[in-house]
Amino acid sequence: MPKYDLCIIGGGPAGLMAGLSAGLKGKKVILVERKKELGFKILLTGGGRCNLTQMGLTKKEFVLNFGKQGDFLLSALSKFGPKETFDFFTEKGLPLKIENNGRVYPKSEKAKDVLGFFKKELKRNKVKVLLNAEVLNLIFKDGKIEKIVLKNKEIFANNFLLAVGGKSYFSNQNGYDFAKRAGHTIEKLRPALAPIETKEKWVRALKGLSLEKVGVSLNDRKPLIGDVLFTHFGLSGPSILNLSEDVESKDKIYIDLFPLKTVFELEGFLLDLFNQNLKKTVLNTLSDFVPLRLLSVLLNYSGIEKTDICRNVSKEKRKKLVKVLKNIEFNVLSVLGFEKAMVTKGGVSLKEIDSKKMRSKFIENLYFAGEIMDLNGKTGGFNLQMCFTTGFVAGESIL
Repeated sequence: MPKYDLCIIGGGPAGLMAGLSAGLKGKKVILVERKKELGFKILLTGGGRCNLTQMGLTKKEFVLNFGKQGDFLLSALSKFGPKETFDFFTEKGLPLKIENNGRVYPKSEKAKDVLGFFKKELKRNKVKVLLNAEVLNLIFKDGKIEKIVLKNKEIFANNFLLAVGGKSYFSNQNGYDFAKRAGHTIEKLRPALAPIETKEKWVRALKGLSLEKVGVSLNDRKPLIGDVLFTHFGLSGPSILNLSEDVESKDKIYIDLFPLKTVFELEGFLLDLFNQNLKKTVLNTLSDFVPLRLLSVLLNYSGIEKTDICRNVSKEKRKKLVKVLKNIEFNVLSVLGFEKAMVTKGGVSLKEIDSKKMRSKFIENLYFAGEIMDLNGKTGGFNLQMCFTTGFVAGESIL
């Protein structure tokens, strides 16, 4: 059997970048993917536009978006961070653009063009790709991995990389078991960047409605300003997705429609607004500030009829409306599971991985990259960049 310098298990963003990184060094590489196509996750990101990375942040600012685990990335980002990623794609022929929020997309706004880029470059650098090939077993010999076993063949290599993704979208079939067999600890797995089902059924009437730059808080936490999307089952959108990994059933989520105004300031604002529109209905008066579908619900909770005019609204009802506008309460039923989660929280313990090379501290010819590790970030290109960074460093590190 031919022996490879590197065998990559997993054809997602981390595996693709690792294959290209090693291939550019002239290494003999084989990439094994159990699905019939590469880059499944790439095609899903950014609503099909593929949000590749996030520009304009220092390394320290960047890793803050990964929580307590983020510092693990600092060394790798100094080798292959957002700027290097941007240059890597553009210099090799994939035009990119930076939007006002720092998010980076292909100029074509088509995720399939990013996948096409990888396929072309892998072929150019003679990386062998094996599709519809599920790894059944790892074979160890003398403290190293000797080969992997597929249904109809075995693959021998000097080095092996696990880049099978996390549990989201059922990406990771045997990867966690393989890591355990190599002596690694798997930190508790849970869905992250996932929509939330709420007890309130009235949200169904708001399906598709989005709110921009509202305050969102979990229980008694300090609110964060961001965007929210109503769904037929509850809440989604960037702010909700970013909260989801910490949410439990029976938690409460609060939305503040006027996060930049205090209760006192909002009371004064409404009083002035009502005085300027004495003969208009409250519904019409507030429709420039709150979407009509949502406003109808909130007025009902405040004891105000849709036909009530501003001059007839009592001080008590106005104060109740202020309270509702500043504190819309949602009761959590559940966080949707791994089949709806964009990424996985948990995975191979970072304490057991060399952050400079992405190499196992237990098995010297085993490497990790991407979501299989206990490392997940917020929405906005952070998770794809993590995959590209760890994949590039792992591919470059093999001897």
